[in-house]
Amino acid sequence: MSVEPLKSALSIGNVDDTSLALPSGPHGRSGQQRVLEQVQTIRRSRSKKSSSSSRSASMSLSPTSPPHDSIFSEALKSPTSPTNGFLFFSKSITQEKNAVMGSAAKKTASSTHQYSAGHAALSSGALGQTLNGRGVSDPRSAPPQRLPSNLSAHRAEGAASRYQLPPAPSVNGNANGNANGRFPADQVDGAKALPESPVNGAPKTQAASGGAADITMKAAVEYLSHQDETYQHCGASYIQHNAFIDDKAKEEVLRLNGIQPLVALLRGSCPRVSQTASAALRNLSFRSDGNKERVHRSGGVTEAAALLRDTDSVEIQKQLTGLLWNLSSVDSLKPDLLKSALPVLMERVILPYTTGPDRTGSGSQDHEVFFNATGCLRNLSSTKQSNRQALRKCPGLVDSLVAHVRERVDAGTPDDKSVENCVCTLHNLTFQLEAEAPALFGRIAALAQDANRGPHSKADAGPIGCFSPQSKPPGHERRFDFPVVEDPQPSGAGWLIHSKTMQSYLSVLETSQREETQEACCGALQNLTAQDSTVSSVMSHTIVQKLNGLRVICPLVKSEKVNIQKSAVALLGNLTKNPNLTNAIARKALPYLLDILSAGTEKGNESDDTLAMACQTSNGLLMNQPEMGKHLLNNKLINSLKDLSQIGYLPKSSKAAALLLYNMWSEKDLQSALKKQGMGKASFVNDITAAALKPT
Repeated sequence: MSVEPLKSALSIGNVDDTSLALPSGPHGRSGQQRVLEQVQTIRRSRSKKSSSSSRSASMSLSPTSPPHDSIFSEALKSPTSPTNGFLFFSKSITQEKNAVMGSAAKKTASSTHQYSAGHAALSSGALGQTLNGRGVSDPRSAPPQRLPSNLSAHRAEGAASRYQLPPAPSVNGNANGNANGRFPADQVDGAKALPESPVNGAPKTQAASGGAADITMKAAVEYLSHQDETYQHCGASYIQHNAFIDDKAKEEVLRLNGIQPLVALLRGSCPRVSQTASAALRNLSFRSDGNKERVHRSGGVTEAAALLRDTDSVEIQKQLTGLLWNLSSVDSLKPDLLKSALPVLMERVILPYTTGPDRTGSGSQDHEVFFNATGCLRNLSSTKQSNRQALRKCPGLVDSLVAHVRERVDAGTPDDKSVENCVCTLHNLTFQLEAEAPALFGRIAALAQDANRGPHSKADAGPIGCFSPQSKPPGHERRFDFPVVEDPQPSGAGWLIHSKTMQSYLSVLETSQREETQEACCGALQNLTAQDSTVSSVMSHTIVQKLNGLRVICPLVKSEKVNIQKSAVALLGNLTKNPNLTNAIARKALPYLLDILSAGTEKGNESDDTLAMACQTSNGLLMNQPEMGKHLLNNKLINSLKDLSQIGYLPKSSKAAALLLYNMWSEKDLQSALKKQGMGKASFVNDITAAALKPT
């Protein structure tokens, strides 16, 4: 049966294209109003200047500002100074989180126009807030698209009900979500940077008095190549602002060849110019593959990685990691990102945050920077085997992600948004793990080979004590019945198959409220148990027997979240492939599975895949453990299955229900129990159930 595989991120509707909102001023003014106010302030200040002083040929800015204009006096005293040469904002800067902006404006008594110095930060407010007509989500939440996957239609070969999840699709940086925190299905970009206001003191290109902007996009691009850092900052700020509010501005910058000079400014000597340039590039690359590719061709990946390695500015780190997250959604850019950016992300962000003295995030390590970096890893881990292999082999990467998840679980904060990125990345790295990294399973393979040599080697295999004690007829393989002794100190990709990691997945499933995080955990466990192999059998045994995972998994079968329910049913289907576990699974899982089937579609459950998998898994358990199921059979269940078998718009479910009915009557113990309840053969053996037996 073809089953749609689980996704780590789901599509959502009715959300806007940006994850950032233009911040309101202290008095609730919109960004557009503040822009116009600053333009008028600029004009007033200019009208009071002496007319005897003319502009030079280079059109450099006036080094002074009217003494009564407290907003700009500090900024213009030293136009080229990295500390007070900032164009639009006063020196006083704090980070105040309001409803929509993570690193946002500071309210001070001195002026209502003081903004944070071009943070270009993402919003960190509540999901679904609206500002200036744009629905926004917390910027540090995963991007609005689900991790795209070209493998989304694949499932494991072999047993019909064995399900393996493909890597989660790529996501771009921070993006929008809805109030439920679910991600959209298609690749989108990360968050845009906070827009800046128009530039004070820049040469006016429009003289109209009706509030027109001082410069045009063409002029802004030209300013990027000016020798004066004030002009450079002016141009970058204008581009950052307009790329935030208008997608057409992105196309215009691309047409005017403005991306190359912005990339060049990343390596400039003025930190504020570098910060604003990185924020502008981040906005330009938001949901624009053409701009992303131009950034790449302009050396943007290399320059961003170099600046990230050298800078200690948290604000610059936020913009650079957000930019890299956006770029990582394009498959053609991933090889260069793996080569140039991954080592820097590990050295400067991932390792310090998860293993350094400031790993709690209270020191120099910023949570938003870590969130952006893990979002980039999440994208890089999707779609291609070569990408997954590079990440599995990256020193400290898997160790760090696993450690962060365990730390958040222990701290009681499994809904931390970085946990989602971490488990989605781990989910991706478990995809086809047995085929792509066979060396991880060397110990299991060696012991399995010893166990399956046959009677002539029984003396050699017997003392290990890791196999089923049941005798097997000649020619039949002996199966693992107990987990192989684990490495007490795993490292690297070894953590992907360790029971401590699987325990973390189960803990997150039990305590997290974030659907996409739960799905990723279920997906990782599905991938580890997907094959008809000794390895999957061992992984299944670890989950069921060593970790008592059914206690967590079975209740999810009745979850009201459709995708969580589907994932749990699929995982149970994988676990039942180990014949040594059917007794334990039947005892705990059959009541939940049959409850789903008894309810049928009456409660709105019309997921063809979920109902079909529930029928298949119940079928296998009832045929293997009829004694466990006899007391669960009743008229409501049988009538529901009869109705389901006749629903034409659920083809998978109808066929699976018909087969389950036919097999119930074929099993003597079950037939006897059914007859005692007054049920007859016609309900189980009829034209519909007979047709389901025919090959398609």
